[in-house]
Amino acid sequence: MLRRGQGRPLNPAIVRAFGAAALLAASLGAAGAQDYPNKTVRVVVPFAAAGVTDIVARIVFDKVAQSIGQTVIIDNRPGAGGTIGIDHVAKSAPDGYTLIMADPSGSLPVNVTLYPKLPFHPVKDLAPIAIFGSTGAVLLVTNSLPAKSVKELVELAKSKPGELTFVSTGNGTPGHLNGELFSRLVGIKAVHVPYRVVGQGTTDLIAGRISFWIAPIPTNLQQVNAGQLRALAVAGDRRSSDLPGIPTIKESGFGDFDASTTYAVFAPAGTPPGVISKLHNEIKRALDDSTVQQKIRAAGVEPRIGTPAEVTKMLETKIPQWADVIKSAGITIEQR
Repeated sequence: MLRRGQGRPLNPAIVRAFGAAALLAASLGAAGAQDYPNKTVRVVVPFAAAGVTDIVARIVFDKVAQSIGQTVIIDNRPGAGGTIGIDHVAKSAPDGYTLIMADPSGSLPVNVTLYPKLPFHPVKDLAPIAIFGSTGAVLLVTNSLPAKSVKELVELAKSKPGELTFVSTGNGTPGHLNGELFSRLVGIKAVHVPYRVVGQGTTDLIAGRISFWIAPIPTNLQQVNAGQLRALAVAGDRRSSDLPGIPTIKESGFGDFDASTTYAVFAPAGTPPGVISKLHNEIKRALDDSTVQQKIRAAGVEPRIGTPAEVTKMLETKIPQWADVIKSAGITIEQR
């Protein structure tokens, strides 16, 4: 496409000026990465305090703060499925001093479709730094249900189409979407029943008012160990040490199904690669600490380090997958 002035040779002085500006910008970026960090780092958790994401962020970044010699503040900004806090960070200066915790396997890719007016895109507007770890999920049933395996649950559901129900903590939440995805995978029709309070959902599942729930393992592990609920299968790519003897859904004969929660940290897009690399290395060092590992496992999370490339691949895989589930199930939420 022709532009005004095209066809005339560029002034050598202008070319030299642009080249000098580019070199200056590159050198400043490198210098910034070398000096980083030299002030307080803020990590936004887009959920309320005392949740698992909040706990894990505090454990890891407390150790990171000791290593880098700077204060790290955890800033809780809940609301709109985490989108309020994420949007704030996506629009922050890309200097490594404002970061965000998010789940690249669940809520982050889900919200791309769930919120049509989403003011950011997780791949374009965020720079992944590292994965901290993950929490496995489990398929639970009420003891009053006769099913003792995934196969028996599926057979029961097919014999009573639309009669079995599953729990979630709200419309469009991971529990809702995982229930819909599982139903599609095994070919059953089940009715979604949303709860605002986790405890009430647990109470109704134990009482037999709800049929099944695909939930993070720590959510109901106490009830499983007490014999109040029955675990049929782990919804992940490997068995859980918390549930010895319980097979995965794939081992049960129904294909890959991973409802795990992933804990990752991001910076705004455009953050210098040197800063990203330094943060990744500091997080890896923190996760290598045995005390940090012990604390994270106590919170129900299996610690592991994941690369920025792994996070990006996860997002690129999960965004279309969840879009298909949301659209086919007709899931919508109110947007203010």
